[in-house]
Amino acid sequence: MPVQAALERARVALEIGRAEEARGILGAVLAQAPDDPELLVALGNTAFALDDPQEALRWAGRAVGADPELPEAQMLAAMCAAMLGEWGRAREHSDTVLRLLPHEPASLLLAAWMTAFGPAGDSGRAAVLVGEAVELAPDDAGVHCSAAEIYQRLGDFDGIRRHVGAGLQLDPTHTDLLRMQAQLEFGGVEGGRQSAVATLRGVLAQAPTDSKARRLLAEVHWRALMRLAAWVWFFAGCYAAVAMWAPAMLLRIVSPVLLAAIPLAWFGVFHKLRKQLPDGYLRARVLRPRVVFALLVVVGSAFGVVLGAVAMRSEYVAFIRIGSWLLVLGALGAALAHLLLYTAWLRPGRDDPDPEDGFDFAAMQIMVLGICVVPLVVVAGLARGFARQPAVFGAFLAVVGAVLFTLVLEAGIGIWRDRAGYRRLPVIAAIVCALLAGAGAAVWWGGGEIVDGEVRGREFVKVPAPPTISPREFPTMPTLRVPTLVVPPTVTGVPAVTPTR
Repeated sequence: MPVQAALERARVALEIGRAEEARGILGAVLAQAPDDPELLVALGNTAFALDDPQEALRWAGRAVGADPELPEAQMLAAMCAAMLGEWGRAREHSDTVLRLLPHEPASLLLAAWMTAFGPAGDSGRAAVLVGEAVELAPDDAGVHCSAAEIYQRLGDFDGIRRHVGAGLQLDPTHTDLLRMQAQLEFGGVEGGRQSAVATLRGVLAQAPTDSKARRLLAEVHWRALMRLAAWVWFFAGCYAAVAMWAPAMLLRIVSPVLLAAIPLAWFGVFHKLRKQLPDGYLRARVLRPRVVFALLVVVGSAFGVVLGAVAMRSEYVAFIRIGSWLLVLGALGAALAHLLLYTAWLRPGRDDPDPEDGFDFAAMQIMVLGICVVPLVVVAGLARGFARQPAVFGAFLAVVGAVLFTLVLEAGIGIWRDRAGYRRLPVIAAIVCALLAGAGAAVWWGGGEIVDGEVRGREFVKVPAPPTISPREFPTMPTLRVPTLVVPPTVTGVPAVTPTR
């Protein structure tokens, strides 16, 4: 097969997401032209599409050696070096591309990408370079896609939405733009999970091996399953907060409503996932041993929380303490299930690509918890002396501490998986350990407050039974003999005595 024909076939295969097929086509003709720079660049692009930047950089280096003035080779080398953390080398290749093509959108976008993603990022300059590139090619969907990716790095959702929409108007079947549209929908910027899954299924229909689309679909699935444990956390925390202040009569009214929330929420999660995901997708992942065990733990934790809620409706002190402990134990069980599902996501099966957003997910949850929940815990702790049940604050604190401990641990696992991309790893490790220690201390102190804190209610008092005494229990009294009383005789006459002078 001629080299040019092989290059064209490989290009088409890459466009439809068949990178392995493209590598096979190019490898078959490599012996014919081992120093052809275009062929070497094509092999590097194929390796890059297969998430192997090290191999791609090797091919790019050979292409640069064959033709240093080839912009495509310099551009590929810059991207691969940046992904491997070699930013100095990446900037050298990027500057070479900008020198070779000073007025090309591709060179401007590469410079903007280096500016946005580099360690010393300059968002203002990156936005200017993106604007110049779009002005040069306003009708190019690929340019809009690259611009949206750079704005995604800058955190500019308006820019992302603007360029994704403009690109899809030019090319409604552009897989990268459709994937970014799904990310916008799943991230809550617009649409929702259902729209995101529908978009991803459309992308995978065009490119079944698109690793990024499959990765995002897997994220949708696993995050939905982790929401099962999050519902147990939500119920345990809310009920503990309400039980601090509400009387027992109000708890008897509120608890059935909250109790119904868990099974209804679970049914909604599974029902929607089964309808949205491809046939067999959910079953194949739920039946894994780790996932089955996690789901059983979630069910047991929810049952414990329900029992705790019922016990806390009592007026007796012992039942209130036991119910508080059951809430905490249920939250700890849900934490274990959440951690199991998270690690199942990070260690996917053969049908899922390796995830990239594990740390981002955990970090976002920590931010939400810190902004929305921790201030409520502080306020409740300061005002617990005025609460109806001050000791229940310990359950509230322990539940929140268990949630925080789990999320920080998951974030630490995500950081460790990608530790090569972090420069100050010891500092980050110290921060993670400090947060884990604080969350663990909150759980410990909360448990102590449940045991020793003030609980206002009735105590179980045992009324002693009246004693039953048998006469045999008394000693036999001795018989006393009383002597006969001797009565002195009565004197009837007394002689008169006359005094003498």
